[in-house]
Amino acid sequence: MKKFLALLLLAACCGQAAWAAVPKSEPLPEELRLISKRGIDAIYAVDLGEAQKEFEFALSKYPDHPFPHFGLAMTKWATLEYLEDESDPKLDKEYGVLTDKAIAVGKAWLAKHPGDANAYMCMGGMYGLRARLAVLQHRWIKAYFDGRKALSYMHQSLKIDPQLYDAYLGLGMYEYYSGTLTGVVKILAKLVMPGDARKGIELLNVCREKGYFNALAAKLLLIEIYTTTGSRYENPALAVKWSKELLAAYPGHPQMQFVDIVSLFEDKQYEASRKESLDYLKAVNEGKPAYRKRYLPRVLTAIGTTYLVEKNYDLAAEYFAKAAATLKDDPAAHPARWGVWAIVRLGNVYDLKGQRAKALECYREAKTYKDEWGFSESIGGYLKKPYTEAALPGQMPPP
Repeated sequence: MKKFLALLLLAACCGQAAWAAVPKSEPLPEELRLISKRGIDAIYAVDLGEAQKEFEFALSKYPDHPFPHFGLAMTKWATLEYLEDESDPKLDKEYGVLTDKAIAVGKAWLAKHPGDANAYMCMGGMYGLRARLAVLQHRWIKAYFDGRKALSYMHQSLKIDPQLYDAYLGLGMYEYYSGTLTGVVKILAKLVMPGDARKGIELLNVCREKGYFNALAAKLLLIEIYTTTGSRYENPALAVKWSKELLAAYPGHPQMQFVDIVSLFEDKQYEASRKESLDYLKAVNEGKPAYRKRYLPRVLTAIGTTYLVEKNYDLAAEYFAKAAATLKDDPAAHPARWGVWAIVRLGNVYDLKGQRAKALECYREAKTYKDEWGFSESIGGYLKKPYTEAALPGQMPPP
């Protein structure tokens, strides 16, 4: 273990020394800048076909620059997060392949263009997204090392261009997530490159206010941070304010509406959260554009959770059961994480109603699904001890 830590420290020192000299700044081509902005805007509008089109156009014009490759990887990431609700292992692999390619292209580009601050930022972004995926999957060691690489590239981009505010997104992400990790990874972070969660939030706010590409991403991340249950950095009232702004800017946008649903829940506006959820459910059932059937387990579980915190256990169980039933709609498809989590939540209800045998049956059923989301720890705890009212209100999204 000591040798391993020594190697980590040496690697960190070598990485810093290698980029000690600051090369002359090389600007991003204006055409590529505009194409990339259109592609990123299309991602956040969940117009992923348009995003793919823009980044493929950028690739045809600038095949050796990392930006188009990063854009295509981001589009795949958005497909996984927005369309498939982080529930498609095949997309995980496809995203990994695209990211690996983008990183290889980026390294080759920087070898010839050491003064391209935007390319360094792009590299940091790629490692940052990989780290974020690892965090969502509870793969903490991978998240740490990818995050550390992201941090190094972002620092170099700002050495070259101190006003490249988009780079603050990656720095803020690393500082926050590294500053809030636990266990072995927290020890590694303190020894090699410690994180400061408060500083991370400050950096994300700079990006939100001044970023060109990443202002919206920073805002969404801050809302996620401000709605993390039990966090010392909770600020659900501000999250609600910002989520309403996003809904106004992106009307008819299911992702932004769900951000609002979660924000209202964390602000203890349970009735308002349920009303928004019921409107969302109606949009899915009526086939409103962008409201996919894939989102059913998510919104049904959200509705059930609002009833759960109000201790209306019968209605909570009804909606959790409906969400869990969606897993049977297409047995050949990969399971939706919200559907699996609904089974766990149904077990929570049975525990609260004193029906331990039925609760255990639910927890064991949830364990039969391959854990792509890090549910094992929570389920293991419920198998050992019943869920109690002391755990309420808890959080709406799966852990």
